[in-house]
Amino acid sequence: MKSDQKTASAEKTLKLLCYSKPFYIKPYKEPKIWGVGGIGEYWYGAEDTNKSSMTVFGNDTCPLREIVSYNPESFLGEKVVARFGKQLPLVKILTPKSRLSVQFHDSKNELWIITEIDRSVAGERPWIIIGFSQESANLYGKNVIKHYKKSLLAYGEALNNLINFMINCGNRDLLDTKKDVMSAAIEAVQSRPGSKETAKTLKKLKVARKNLDMFYNMHSVEIGDVVPIPCRTLHALGPGIQVIEPQISGSTQSLEDGATYPVRYAFPAYPRKETERILDIDRAGEMNPNVMRKVFPELIQKTDQVVIERLPGGFEDRGLEVLRLRLEKGAELQQTLTSFHYLAVTHGLASVVINDEKYEIPRALPGGNMLLVPALIGSYTIVAIENTQIIDTYTPV
Repeated sequence: MKSDQKTASAEKTLKLLCYSKPFYIKPYKEPKIWGVGGIGEYWYGAEDTNKSSMTVFGNDTCPLREIVSYNPESFLGEKVVARFGKQLPLVKILTPKSRLSVQFHDSKNELWIITEIDRSVAGERPWIIIGFSQESANLYGKNVIKHYKKSLLAYGEALNNLINFMINCGNRDLLDTKKDVMSAAIEAVQSRPGSKETAKTLKKLKVARKNLDMFYNMHSVEIGDVVPIPCRTLHALGPGIQVIEPQISGSTQSLEDGATYPVRYAFPAYPRKETERILDIDRAGEMNPNVMRKVFPELIQKTDQVVIERLPGGFEDRGLEVLRLRLEKGAELQQTLTSFHYLAVTHGLASVVINDEKYEIPRALPGGNMLLVPALIGSYTIVAIENTQIIDTYTPV
């Protein structure tokens, strides 16, 4: 390894757990063209691949998947394993510098908790895409998906026509530099030969883009907002919107990826050698055509110093629950465990006390560690050093 940390065996690391100490875990970093610094996703989980997080225990590290596999009852909890098997939910931190691809999931729900907004790229009105717009629903009613698919295909044709035109005119260098088809074409119109024809082709793409955007519910967001994403709902993060995203892993169906270059996801009629995959436009009919309505957290407990809310998501029956804990400075909250718990601070400062030892709960920052408390520890106390908000992710049993 490049660091001076050594890799410990799962057996050795679990023996250390007998002293009832929690883990700090460092994430797997998923490269994305749309991510800040080239990294778009930070994964906190026990994925059964090289994408597993690493536990950090003193100077030792160990893949989290090995620990979960070695002794799942101790780590996840006996009741958790009996009901859901050796399943540890995945928590991600997403850091987009540009809009993500529009997609939906056929078999999983997700949840976005907005933790930071980079106004330099998000602008004055930060937004996300979540479901169909009211305008498109009013215009097309029950046929909204059918017309959305037609607009997707028209957009794909216009985008690929512009890409091919730019390449044929000798403007591939602009595409490679700008990494965005529209911005490259705009510069070509201003400074390159054949600008009139480029302008005409670019105009067709802009019209197709406007027609497509009409279908999207561009929902304004602010730090602290909680956005549940039911399965079969189209969605995309806007630029500069950092989120915590707890989820049960599942497949993704991508519908369009904007004007990024090189093209990552190709339209079915326009395959390209360098693309990762073909867009799932033929599956658009599986989506939920309804306009999304705002869903609010459920109040679980409220005192003068502590507020506990269950965040919406609808994934409890699949082994995932997310709480938001709000603690006033000096407040203490005792928790009895039947499951593991991921803990991350979104603002403020707090610690977990276990057997009279304090462990700081890390801030939810890209690339930072997250605290994971195994079930066998049995109980802990959260102590708020400042006014604090904590996201607590676990499996309900």
